[in-house]
Amino acid sequence: MDDSFAFRTTVPLRRQFDPRTVRATVLGVLVVLGTGLFTHWVIASERASFSRVVRRQVPTQATADPVDVLTSASTDADAEQAIGVALAAARVAFSEHRSFLDATPARLSALQRGYVFVDGPSTMPEIVSVAARADTWAAAVKGLGGTCFWVRATMLGEVTHGIGSVCSGSAALSPPPPR
Repeated sequence: MDDSFAFRTTVPLRRQFDPRTVRATVLGVLVVLGTGLFTHWVIASERASFSRVVRRQVPTQATADPVDVLTSASTDADAEQAIGVALAAARVAFSEHRSFLDATPARLSALQRGYVFVDGPSTMPEIVSVAARADTWAAAVKGLGGTCFWVRATMLGEVTHGIGSVCSGSAALSPPPPR
């Protein structure tokens, strides 16, 4: 035997990762994660857009289904809300020049984007018919139930609401005949 000492142990070999492989893996995970987040955002935005379009669509043909009282009340409430929004926009236009002549359909459409303001008759709650003179402004909105709501405002602050048969701002602008 030999007098030399030999100490041997079994040490597991450590596997070293290649830095390029680590970088490539991290980059791949980030690309997949970014693509997934972007895809989720696009799909959510598209669904929100579609839901806005569906809410604004109105049937093109009258249906033969009976209209229940709750639906009729809610459509009339939409028309009354449109009248209130139009009146508020007209007051803003009036306050700038102290005349209702500035409360035109184009000006009101710029002030309130959720509705369409027109010179002609109203055919649905989102279409508001308006007419103006220097001292008086009027609007009319037809509810889906067929009721025409109108409002007339003067430069003195007098506001008159009513229901009419002709659903146009010009009809609402003229005072009702005496009874």
